[in-house]
Amino acid sequence: MKRIGIVIIVLGFVLAGFQVAFSQEQKEQKGEYQKQAEAKLKEFKQKLEELKGKAGEVKQEVREDFNKGMKEIQKKEEAANKKFKELKSASSKSWEKVKSDMDKAMGELNKQYEKMLSYFKKT
Repeated sequence: MKRIGIVIIVLGFVLAGFQVAFSQEQKEQKGEYQKQAEAKLKEFKQKLEELKGKAGEVKQEVREDFNKGMKEIQKKEEAANKKFKELKSASSKSWEKVKSDMDKAMGELNKQYEKMLSYFKKT
C-alpha cells in the first residue's frame, strides 16, 4: 500500500512539473504574439495616416464612399485595439480564444485597408 501511495505522490509531482513547463511555454508564446500584434497595429496606424494624407487624391465622385470607408476602417482599428487590450490581460485559459478574436479583428482591418487602397487605383 505504501508503494502505491508513493507512486501516486511522485506521479502528482511529475504531472505538476509538466503543467508548469507548459504554462511557461504558453506565456512565451503569448508574449511573442503580443509583440507581433502590437507591431502590426502600429503599422496599420501609420498606413491609416498615409490614407488620410492621400484623401485629396480621390476623385470627387467616389469621395463620399471613401469617407465612409475611412470611418469603417477607424472602427475596425478601434476594435482591433480593444482586442489587443483584452489579449494583454487574458488568462491562460482564455488566451487561445482572445488570440483567435485578435486574428479575426486584424484580418477585418487588413481587408478594409485593401478596400481603401482600391480607391486610389480608380483615380
